[in-house]
Amino acid sequence: MDENTAEKTAEDKTQELRRQLQALRDRVNRLEIAVFRAVVAVGSAAMVLGYFVPFLMATEKADDDESISLLPAIFGLGDAGDGPFEEEAVIAAVVVGVFALAILVALISLLRLFGNEVGNRPVRFARVCGIVLLVVCGIGWLLVFALAGHFEGRASTFSPAALSFTIGGVATIVAAALHPVDWRDPMPWAGRR
Repeated sequence: MDENTAEKTAEDKTQELRRQLQALRDRVNRLEIAVFRAVVAVGSAAMVLGYFVPFLMATEKADDDESISLLPAIFGLGDAGDGPFEEEAVIAAVVVGVFALAILVALISLLRLFGNEVGNRPVRFARVCGIVLLVVCGIGWLLVFALAGHFEGRASTFSPAALSFTIGGVATIVAAALHPVDWRDPMPWAGRR
């Protein structure tokens, strides 16, 4: 009788430990998903915001507000080069357009990670897009510093748009690293031993 009771108690304890382990796995899985979604949301919001905040900001020394945002710059740079610098202005508009397109591709690849049954390819593509975006942001920061030096104090060396895109690039890389392969599976541990 005592042996059956001891076996029953051991079985009950084992079952309770299994239930606790399953509850802990559920909590960890939900936490991973929440962190992943937060990173994607912050990165996406930063990239979208970057299109509308100033890329190059005018300082107080400037005669008027000469702040330049990314989207208006694409269309405005081509028209800004009347005279001998028309070709350079068109090239600058194309470079800014490619920069905006790279950001858009990175944004789409980041949002793609939310899809069902996302395999390794979209995760790797998002990682590559994040790295490319960070390289492009580095070039953007250099451009901001060069233009700020060229305008002799009339332009700020701080670029809200470049900062937003940098945050978006970092978030893309982090989201690709955090992407739980089995986050859509309600019980990812069920088939594993």
